[in-house]
Amino acid sequence: QEALLAAISEKDANIALLELSSSKKKTQEEVAALKREKDRLVQQLKQQTQNRMKLMADNYEDDHFKSSHSNQTNHKPSPDQIIQPLLELDQNRSKLKLYIGHLTALCHDRDPLILRGLTPPASYNLDDDQAAWENELQKMTRGQLQDELEKGERDNAELQEFANAILQQIADHCPDILEQVVNALEESS
Repeated sequence: QEALLAAISEKDANIALLELSSSKKKTQEEVAALKREKDRLVQQLKQQTQNRMKLMADNYEDDHFKSSHSNQTNHKPSPDQIIQPLLELDQNRSKLKLYIGHLTALCHDRDPLILRGLTPPASYNLDDDQAAWENELQKMTRGQLQDELEKGERDNAELQEFANAILQQIADHCPDILEQVVNALEESS
């Protein structure tokens, strides 16, 4: 990722130099070629970042799957066996919200128009009272817990999709700040 970011910066520098040097047709062709190369590099960087996010999500799902199924001794989990995956989902939702907040702040610092047309899912704006929610979980039936688990998985999927949309906008408009995104990913993992 660092090599791609460096190559993109180098292409930008070369494009700027050529655009300043003269307006000959050959120079315009060189600029167009450099812009095509830069676009290709940006696509590679975007793909690499999305692959990394997918790996992180897959690792989370694997951990979630192992923890939710390793505790099961029969086909129907007890309420206690459903609560732990719910708490893990909630923790992941909190991390996603923080990550989206970081991405949003980066965009607003650079250019608020980057986020034009993007609306966060409803689950992003929910401020849950963690203690009250955990207390409520203890009173729920197995069916209610299962419904809550499915809702949590849907919410997390929506948040992940929104984070991906923001990343796409960043890659399209300001690929240089992907380095900051990559650094944030490394710190959180």
